Amino acid sequence: MLDVGTNNLKLIEDPLYLGLRQPRLEGEEYLSIIDEFIEAVLTRWPKAIVQFEDFQMKWAFETLKHYRERFFMFNDDVQGTARVALAGLLGTVRAQGRSLDDFPNHKIVVVGAGSAGLGVLSMAIQAVVRMTGNAETTAQNFFLFDKDVQFCTSFLAFFILFVQSLLCSFRDVTSFLLCNEDVDFMN
Repeated sequence: MLDVGTNNLKLIEDPLYLGLRQPRLEGEEYLSIIDEFIEAVLTRWPKAIVQFEDFQMKWAFETLKHYRERFFMFNDDVQGTARVALAGLLGTVRAQGRSLDDFPNHKIVVVGAGSAGLGVLSMAIQAVVRMTGNAETTAQNFFLFDKDVQFCTSFLAFFILFVQSLLCSFRDVTSFLLCNEDVDFMN
């Protein structure tokens, strides 16, 4: 387990807090600590699978991008939750007595634009693209809502980038354009 500090003053002042009582590391300092940890793990256990859990959203995607080609790892928030959600979505199609081939015709609404929500959205889109072979028409059936604003899928470039590799940076995700169009989820 790694502790890179906290910016929560209440926690720092809490006598029962067991974490590191210093400001959270950011940027290159943060990544260098992660690098050092990963190198130590791989030196000791070269075939280890490392699970990343509960990283801040900006680091969940950055670390996934940074490490996924270098060693066996997964980010449970981004990838684990997404796989379970996709299994549930596909199971729902089956429970309706329909063929899995019907899945691409469903509208999928993901509420929550954090790392888990974006992971679910990405995994579901990847499944539909694999089933249909068509990334361009896929985006029209996916919708992402956050607590404050509605994100919408009419900006296809984002989805194609996100689906192709999940290698976009957190900045790419957060610069995603907003829309206020009315959406009919029943048709």
